[in-house]
Amino acid sequence: MSQSAVLQKYKLSVVSGGKPILPHCSNPSHSNKSVVCLTADQLNYIVPFNNQLKIYSTDTRQCIKTLKYSNSQSLLEIFENDKAQLADISPSVALKDNELTLLTNDGRIVSLNYKGKLINDPQVRKIDLEEGETVSKLFVSPEKSFKLLTTKQGSHGSHFVYRIYSLHIGEEIHTELEHTINDVILSSWSSNGKFIACLHQKDNKRYIQVYSIFDGLEVTEFALQSIFASHHSATSANSRYVSSMAIDSVGKQLALGFASGVINVVNISDLQGRLLKWHIDSVLSLCFTDDGTYLLSGGWEKVLSFWQLSTNLQQFLPRLGGVIVDCQPISGGRFYSLSLQMTENTSNSDFQLLLLNAADLTSKVVVNGPLPIYNSPVNASVMPVSAVSTRASTTVSTASMSRRKQKNKLRKGTRQDFTVSAEINPVTKHIFFPHASAVQAFDFYKNEQVLYQYVASDVNNSMGKVRFELNVQDPQVTSVAFTKNGKWMITYEVQHPPENLLSSKDLGYDLKFWTKNDNDIEWSLVTKVINPHGVSIPITKLLPAPNAINASQGILTADNEGGLKYWAYDDYEKNWCLKKLTLPNFNHFSNSVSLAWSQDGSLIFHAFDDKLQIIDFETFKKFESSNGTEEITNEFTLDSEIQAMKLVDDTNLVVATRFTLNTINLLKGATTNSFDIYPFVNGFYKNSHLERLISCDEKTGRIALVVNQKGEHSERDGTPSYNARVIVFNSSLSNKVGSFYHANYISWIGWNHDTDFIFLDTDGKLGVVGTTFNTEMLEGVNPENNTDVLADDGGDFIDQLQKLSRDEAAYVNGDEDNALELINGDNNDKVINMNSFAGMFENIQNVQIDTFFDCVMKVVT
Repeated sequence: MSQSAVLQKYKLSVVSGGKPILPHCSNPSHSNKSVVCLTADQLNYIVPFNNQLKIYSTDTRQCIKTLKYSNSQSLLEIFENDKAQLADISPSVALKDNELTLLTNDGRIVSLNYKGKLINDPQVRKIDLEEGETVSKLFVSPEKSFKLLTTKQGSHGSHFVYRIYSLHIGEEIHTELEHTINDVILSSWSSNGKFIACLHQKDNKRYIQVYSIFDGLEVTEFALQSIFASHHSATSANSRYVSSMAIDSVGKQLALGFASGVINVVNISDLQGRLLKWHIDSVLSLCFTDDGTYLLSGGWEKVLSFWQLSTNLQQFLPRLGGVIVDCQPISGGRFYSLSLQMTENTSNSDFQLLLLNAADLTSKVVVNGPLPIYNSPVNASVMPVSAVSTRASTTVSTASMSRRKQKNKLRKGTRQDFTVSAEINPVTKHIFFPHASAVQAFDFYKNEQVLYQYVASDVNNSMGKVRFELNVQDPQVTSVAFTKNGKWMITYEVQHPPENLLSSKDLGYDLKFWTKNDNDIEWSLVTKVINPHGVSIPITKLLPAPNAINASQGILTADNEGGLKYWAYDDYEKNWCLKKLTLPNFNHFSNSVSLAWSQDGSLIFHAFDDKLQIIDFETFKKFESSNGTEEITNEFTLDSEIQAMKLVDDTNLVVATRFTLNTINLLKGATTNSFDIYPFVNGFYKNSHLERLISCDEKTGRIALVVNQKGEHSERDGTPSYNARVIVFNSSLSNKVGSFYHANYISWIGWNHDTDFIFLDTDGKLGVVGTTFNTEMLEGVNPENNTDVLADDGGDFIDQLQKLSRDEAAYVNGDEDNALELINGDNNDKVINMNSFAGMFENIQNVQIDTFFDCVMKVVT
C-alpha cells in the first residue's frame, strides 16, 4: 500500500448541480406552475431546486446564498428520505426577520433562517390532511390571515377536488374547511392571492367559477359554452380546449388561452369577451399585470407577448431560451418571473427561470442547472400541449394519458441506460454537456452555468417552432472533446434529413473545430468537416492527442467500420487538416469502439468489437519490433465486445468488456488481472456507454468505476429506484482504494484534471469523489463515507474470482457490501524493494517525524 493511498483518503460528496423545479407542474390542473418569490426587502430572488434553495441578488445577479437540504437533518429527512415536494414559499408568514416559510405537499410547515447557516434545525409543524390530499398554495392577506388550498385526485384521472381552508398558525395548527370545488380541470389564482378561478365539470358540462378567497364569496359561475358565442371558430377540439387561465387582481377580468392559439379576455360582470389572436399554437401561460392594464402571454413561439388591453396593441420580447410555460408578476409588479421549458430534451424536464425588470424588460437573473441529455428518459415528465403530436409535445386528445403512459414505460423498463455524454475542459475545469443543437458549460465549483452556445444551425437558433415545425428534427450534438491545452473544442453532430423522403434515413455527420480567446465568451468555428469518415459512416469515438504530439493540437476519430483518422492543426494552413488514416480492416460493423494513446504519442490502442490492436502512430500500421527479431504481441482477442479502455502510466491498459474488467501489462504483453463484472453491468448500458462510467486519474493512475443497480424498493409512483457504488482502484486493479455508496443512479463520471472525480446523477446533482474539499463542499459530505483501504482476507485471485461469482446473486438482491468485494489484493507476502517507498516522497515537505514513521510502518506491515 503506497503512502499516497494512506495520506489521501477519498470522500464522496454531493455538493453541486441540481435542477430548478416547478412544483405545480406535476399537477395538470394548475396554470400557475412555478413557486418563486422575493424576500421581504425585495433584494433577493428565491428559487427552489430539487436539492436546495438558491437565493440570488437582484442587484448583482449573483447567487449569494445556497440552502442545501443535505446540510440540515430535518430538511434532509423531509425532502430526501420522505420524498416530500415543495408546494409553496412565503417570506410573509414568518414572524421574525430573515425567515422563510416552506410548505410541503404533505402538509409540513418549515420555518428557517435564510441568512444564517443551517446549524440549528428549522422548526417543523404538521397540518392534518386526508389520505391523498396534498397542499398546493398558501394565501396570505395584508392582515396576516391565512388560507390554504389543497387538491385531491378526483374520480376522473384528470379532475381534482379543490378545498380552501382557513389556517390558524400558532403553537398548534388548526384548519377549518370553507369551500370545496369538485371535478376541477384547470385553475388559476390572481397575483395578489385574493381570487381563484376554476374550470370544472358538472353534469357533463364545463363551468367556470370565480371565488373570492378571503371574503368567502362565490363571485360568479357561468357555463364555458356561453363565452363561445363570440368565438365563431370554436368548432375543433383545439379551439375548445382551454390550455391556460388567468384572473386579474380585482376579479373583474378573466383570460382563457386555447390550444388553437386564441386568447379570450372575458369581462366577468357581463361575460362579454374579446379575442386576441397572434399565437399559432397552444397558449401555455397567461397573467395580468397588477393594475390589470396589460396581459402577458407565452407559448411555443418562445416569445413573450404584452397585450395592452385598452388598445389591443402588442409588444414582444423574442428569442427566449425555451417554451414559456409560466409567467407571473411579483413584488407588486416590479418584476416578471418567467418559467421556460427546453423541450429539445425529451429525456428530462429542463427548466430555466428568468427574472425580468418590468420597467425595461431587462434580464435581472437567469437560473438553470446542468442540462444533460440522458440516453433514456429519466422521469415521467409531460411535454407542453400542442396542436400537433410530436416527440416534444402532447396533443389535446392525449394530454390526460401522456403522464400515465410515461410512468408505465418507466415501470416496465428493465434495462434502462441513463448514461450521459459530457466532457471536462482541462484548463477551465468547466463541464460541457451536449444539449440538442447546443453545448452548455457548467462551472462545478461556482454551481452555475457559464455558457450556453448553439453550435449547430437549426430553427431554434432564431425562433421557436410551432405546429408542424415541431416535426423538423434539428441537428444533434452527440460528443464534445478538448485538446489537452484546452484551446480547442471539437464537436461532433448528427444531421437529420426531412421526414417522408427517400433519403430520410441517410444521416449526415459534421466534425467541427472551435477555438476561443481568453477574453471571448463564445467559441469561434475554425474548421468544419462534412462526413469526415465518408457518407453515412458515423464517428463512434473521439480521442485528443497527448501533449507530445503537435503540442496536443490533434485528435483521433474512429468509425463503426474499423477506420481510424488523425486530424491536426496545421500552422501553415491555419486550419485543421487530415494527416493520417487507416482504412477499415474488418468485415462487419460494430459500435463497440474504444481508443487509448500512450503519453509519448508513439502507440495507439484501437479496440473494435472484441479485437484490440496496437498501432504505431508513426506508420499508422500495426506495431512491429524495430529489429524484427523479438516477437511483439500487437493484437489481443478478448472474451466479448470491448466497452472501454484506459491507459495507466503507459504500462497497464485497463480494458472493460461486457463480461470482465481486465488489466493488460504492456511490458509483459499479457493479462495480469481479470475480474467478472457481467452481473453488475449486463443489460444496463448500450455498446461503448460503459466508458462514461469509468474514469482514470492520469496523475496517480487510479481508476474510478461506477456500478449501478436497481434498489430493493420502488418509488411512490411505482417507478424503479436505483443506487450506485463508486469504486476507486489503484493503477493495476490489484487494490481497492475506496468504495462509496450513492442513493441514485450515476450517469457519468470524469476526472477533473486535478485530484478528484466528478459525477452526475439522474437528478442533475453533481458530486465529487476526491481528496480535496473546501469548507463549502464539506458541508455536503456523504455521512455514509467508507474510504478506508480494505483489509486483506488472505485469498488468492482464483478464490476471489470464485467468491465474486458466488456473490452475484447477493448483489442482484441488493447485498452490495458482500458482493462488491471486487478487489482485495494479496499483500500478505509483501516484498519490499527500492520502489516500495517511492510514493512517500511525492509530497514530503513539512511532514512531522511521527507521521513519517507511521507511513513507513504502513508500507512494511
